[in-house]
Amino acid sequence: MNKKKLRYAILKEIDNGNKALTEENFAVTADQFDEAIRFLNRENYLGGVFYADDRPWLIEGTAYLTEDGESYLEENSSLAKTYKGLKEIRDWLKL
Repeated sequence: MNKKKLRYAILKEIDNGNKALTEENFAVTADQFDEAIRFLNRENYLGGVFYADDRPWLIEGTAYLTEDGESYLEENSSLAKTYKGLKEIRDWLKL
């Protein structure tokens, strides 16, 4: 599993309006998903993260991209060329 791709996919899905995401959407473990969300929140790419039961949660209507997150998507536009959307995320992350 490529961490950079997972982070990009999470930000892209939030940018596309899919804000209630879980590890199941990406076929990764809870630990991998939580680590990615914590990283994105800590690096100020993502806001509106809710923490409960020692886990970060993306709840519909609260998660949003920051300006840094928008810049991250633009700076990693090479990933956008291969990113095909939610239906194929699992296969894309394995590449």
